[in-house]
Amino acid sequence: MVVKHHVTGYEEFTKLAESLESSGEPVHVLFTGNKDANGESWCPYCVQAAPVIGKALEKAPEKSHFITVEIERPFWKDQNCPYRKDPRTHLVFLPTLLRWRSPQRLDGSQCSNADLVEMLLCDED
Repeated sequence: MVVKHHVTGYEEFTKLAESLESSGEPVHVLFTGNKDANGESWCPYCVQAAPVIGKALEKAPEKSHFITVEIERPFWKDQNCPYRKDPRTHLVFLPTLLRWRSPQRLDGSQCSNADLVEMLLCDED
């Protein structure tokens, strides 16, 4: 089964991602809008993508890691947000699903395409 991780801050995310690099196992990261007390995200595209990504995760390699990074709206709206500026993430859209330290990524509405999501999570290369 995929090892799932959940983080909420930039520093927490980078520390975890860097610590998993040495595992030699695939690391996928989902950047998504955070949820309110009712469990609803402020990001409509994130809400659409969540069930698609959840279903595809069932088929992901057992020896892989999946990090969910929840981002607060005010933090995301800041154009100097470190997720936007960091060359390892260089986010433009939410949600973004990527393979860590790889050019493979899906942005925005692409994260709601089951075939693309499954390909990103399941293909070795």
